[in-house]
Amino acid sequence: MGSMYTQHFAPPRSSTAAARPSFDVTYEGALASANTTKPLFAALLKGLLSPITSAESLNINLVNAEILARERGVRINESRSRENVEQEGYSSSVTLRARRDPRSPSASRASASDSRAREDDFADHVITGFVSGNTPFISRLGRFRTSFVPAGTLLICRNYDSPGKIGVVGGRLGKAGVNIRFMSVAPIGDAEEGHGELAKVDSKIEQQQPTPGESGEKENEALMILGIEGDVGEDVRKDLVGSDGVLEAGVVVL
Repeated sequence: MGSMYTQHFAPPRSSTAAARPSFDVTYEGALASANTTKPLFAALLKGLLSPITSAESLNINLVNAEILARERGVRINESRSRENVEQEGYSSSVTLRARRDPRSPSASRASASDSRAREDDFADHVITGFVSGNTPFISRLGRFRTSFVPAGTLLICRNYDSPGKIGVVGGRLGKAGVNIRFMSVAPIGDAEEGHGELAKVDSKIEQQQPTPGESGEKENEALMILGIEGDVGEDVRKDLVGSDGVLEAGVVVL
């Protein structure tokens, strides 16, 4: 979850306008009664820092995790919720939420309007995960409810929820020689039917006639998470983005 946040949500380092985030991590269900959550905290911190730190200089363990977090300016608040989550199909869950840190230099220089805009940018930076049968799953990624295994190379596309998008993405990946191992489709919403459906597919997805999104409203958006084999270079990623394709496309390697 930490590595996914850094790769999927974190702004580019060149973005000077981006405020430094702090994090809230919440343990729910049976996990809230655990004697210690230090192993999870250390794993979370290592995930947050690994994509932007060389392996040689990163040795995070139970002893030094909190010290390294402070040294790198990473602020993580831990909390526990004893709310029963078994009705969701699992006994425990973990939620990571990023928020703007008001103590960061960029935040203190921001105007009121800029501050509100940046707070809105962080409002959707939420990841929730759980474990079922010794397999980890992500059940929420930003505004989207989903269900996929966070492993391997993932292509995450944000698109308008309209017919034809899967065909466009599958066709262009096929031309680039990229194979699709699985796909999860995640619409917006908290309703039960909002959980993404996990389906085994290959690169030979039947081509559909693309139709442009009917509106630019966020409520009409969906997320496509594809487990892939092959190299999605910058040229392929840019080719996916367009009026007949997707709004955004990014690669996450776990």
